[in-house]
Amino acid sequence: MRQLAIIGLFGILGAIAIACSSSDPEPTATSAAQPTATSSSSQPATATPSSGTAPTATSAPSGTAPQPENPPGTISAAVFNIAPGVGLGSSQAPVEAMQYWGVGEGLFAVDADGNTVNKLATGWDLASDLSAVTITLRSDVRFHSRDGNDFGMFSADDVVFTMNDSNANTNPTSIHGQAGDFAALFGETTKIDANTVRIPFETFDLRWDGNFLNEQAQGTAFFSQKAFNDMGESWMNENIVSTGPFMVEEWVQDDRAVLKKVDYDHWFKNANIETLRFIEVPEPSTRVALLRTGEVDIADQVPLKDIKVLADDGFAAESVTRAGRVHQVIFSGNYWEENHAATGEPLNRTGSGYCVHDLPWVGCNIEGKQPGDMEEARDVRWALSKAIDRDLIVETILDGFGAPASLEYVDTTAAYFQDRWLIPYDPDGALEHMNNTAWPDAKFPIGIWTGGELGGSSGTNAEINDAVAGMWKALWPDMDVQVFKSAYSIIRPSLVGRTNTIPYGGDCDEGATTIPFDWPHGLTETSFTRGGFGCGIEIPRIAEAFTAVSNETDLQARIQLNTDLVDYLYDQQIFAGTVQVPTFVVYNPNSIAEWEGTPSSFTTMNEFEAIVLAR
Repeated sequence: MRQLAIIGLFGILGAIAIACSSSDPEPTATSAAQPTATSSSSQPATATPSSGTAPTATSAPSGTAPQPENPPGTISAAVFNIAPGVGLGSSQAPVEAMQYWGVGEGLFAVDADGNTVNKLATGWDLASDLSAVTITLRSDVRFHSRDGNDFGMFSADDVVFTMNDSNANTNPTSIHGQAGDFAALFGETTKIDANTVRIPFETFDLRWDGNFLNEQAQGTAFFSQKAFNDMGESWMNENIVSTGPFMVEEWVQDDRAVLKKVDYDHWFKNANIETLRFIEVPEPSTRVALLRTGEVDIADQVPLKDIKVLADDGFAAESVTRAGRVHQVIFSGNYWEENHAATGEPLNRTGSGYCVHDLPWVGCNIEGKQPGDMEEARDVRWALSKAIDRDLIVETILDGFGAPASLEYVDTTAAYFQDRWLIPYDPDGALEHMNNTAWPDAKFPIGIWTGGELGGSSGTNAEINDAVAGMWKALWPDMDVQVFKSAYSIIRPSLVGRTNTIPYGGDCDEGATTIPFDWPHGLTETSFTRGGFGCGIEIPRIAEAFTAVSNETDLQARIQLNTDLVDYLYDQQIFAGTVQVPTFVVYNPNSIAEWEGTPSSFTTMNEFEAIVLAR
């Protein structure tokens, strides 16, 4: 990610000590911000981010962490979820976890300063008309062996196989995590020679390398064409083979993943850890308990109310990836686009159920249906937004960490932030807005679905959503508010099918405060990603701004386009930010002496191969 912004919200953490962070030099000396000789100079530059600091809560501990139960060389981490152990991208292989945990690698990565750098790629050449990119690849990368099978070296064949298998454009049955994103951005990948591929753009997006092919964002790990040819689809659906410093020994959905250091000299970095175990522990208090007994060495997504206590008791608590999240309530059901943003084809909304029911927070913009509904729904959304006491949520649920949020694309502590984007806590104003509608007493049912971010249904996300629901109920006792904490698989079909009308509580793909402001925003809030994941809204203005920013080479022009978009979204209150949540990983310093991660838009943990063991 070119000049990836380090989260500014950590500047408010006051007495918490600063964790100095550095990383081993990237083995390639290139980044998209400073292209190689093979990189096209027509690639737009991006903004230098607002600077911030990576916090730690480990200063002056008064207690002593326990001695670890694992043998030396073994590290265990308690995590919220273990995804299916599938080894084929189109079958929804856990490509994000594979990359963050060191099983797979992306074509591009992020260095310690937040710059996009080459990883499996060695360089690229962007067409002058932004129609395609040609990428050159490393020739010294081995695939993991499995069951005695040697799958050889990584090459262009594997990139072609992985990209076309994953992309919903080239494989309509793909349920890869980025199937819709790839479909919106990329055409069919083709091989030029053994170490060169060409990827055409359906719609150019300057984040193609910093986000969509980046192992610290929304990219993909790469899978072996030879494994598919030799072993078949069924075998790949049960076995994970990729290129990272760790190989999979065992991966059991909803239970555990056991990784081993590869048994050869890895091209990128040889890990210090011999065995790396991830254990699914959905309940945060249980993760903390396992950490306290020494049964695990790392606990992820620990509630903020436990951070200071654990630090006082001798544990290390650090923001390894400097990733803060903007929690928000997205008012799902506002499918305002009439035509597909990429193809221009009619979306046939009249047959989709849109505007069939008069949902208070949904504005019907189909001519002749529900006259005046757009302004009435806007009043409802403003009422619900002004009823949220963001400072109280920071003080109580976040234990004083974090900051009030405005909306998804902005960091309220960053230098670019405009005070006019702050959402006031204004109960009287909220009542006034609601009085302007057909529901002056807010006597209607409304739900908040709890996304998997920030600990999901058993973590901070659920606590925030419960608090928001309580604030709404306190102001409007007749409102029927429900917070849904079901599995993602329950709601996914309606998100993909663009039929969901339950407000979404979470950050929905773009809530990372590390995302540069000048990037294009809101892809999953448009029809561009139809066929894949969407956030429950499709807003024409977002699609227009996304396209304009993607094709704008001038930095200041991109910033102005996004400023105008934020002004519009603030006025409409399509989504209401609640709080910005810093993310900490807690680990036992008797197990881990040093852990230097790199900035990431999504994960709280990465660079496990860089961990320095304490014993």
